[in-house]
Amino acid sequence: MPEEQVAQQRAEGYATGRATKLSIVESAATAFAQKGFHGASLRSIAREAGVDHSTLIHHFGNKTALLLAVIEWHDAQDMPTELPAEITAEFVAEGFVATARRNAETPGLVQLLSVLTAEAGAEGHPAREPLRRRHDVVTTLIAWMIRTQRAAVDMPHDPLSPEDRAAVVVATWDGLQMYDALHPGQLDVPALVARALHDAFGLE
Repeated sequence: MPEEQVAQQRAEGYATGRATKLSIVESAATAFAQKGFHGASLRSIAREAGVDHSTLIHHFGNKTALLLAVIEWHDAQDMPTELPAEITAEFVAEGFVATARRNAETPGLVQLLSVLTAEAGAEGHPAREPLRRRHDVVTTLIAWMIRTQRAAVDMPHDPLSPEDRAAVVVATWDGLQMYDALHPGQLDVPALVARALHDAFGLE
C-alpha cells in the first residue's frame, strides 16, 4: 500500500477516534448532569453515544476518568477561538466570568466537580493530580495578570503575593459554587467572581 494512502487512512482513523471520544463526552455530560455521577451508568452513556461499552472503556478506562474528560470539555467551551494582540486584565476577567456564567447554567456538573474536588483531597485519589493541574493552570494565569497589573497600575498595597492572591480568588470561586449548590440562586456567583477578579486586577 502506498505511503500516502497509509497516511490518509491513519489520519482518518485519528479523526474518527476524536469524533467518537467527543460523542462519548457529550453524552456523559448530559448523563452526569441529569443523573449524577453514581446514577449514570457507563453502559447507558455508551449506548447514547452510539458506541459499545468496550469502546468507551478503551478511550477512558473508568468513570472518574470520563468525568474528568467532561470537566475538561466543559472548561474548553468558553476558551476564545482567537486571542487579541494584547492580553488585557479586562479580557482575562471576562473570560473567567463567562465560565462562571456557563457553570451557573449547568449546576449538575458543577456540583459533581465540587464533590470530586473534595474527595480528591485524599492522598492517592485518582483525580487528585488532574484537578491540581487544573487549579495550577487557572492560578498561574490569574497570578501573571495580577503581577502585570501591579507593575502597570497604581493599586492599593496587597500583602499577598500574586500567586497567593490568585489562589484566594480560585478558592473563593470554588467556595461560592459549593454554597450555591446548597442555596441555589441566593448569590449571584458570576457577579461575585467578577468582583473578586476586578479587585485582584485593580479594575473598576
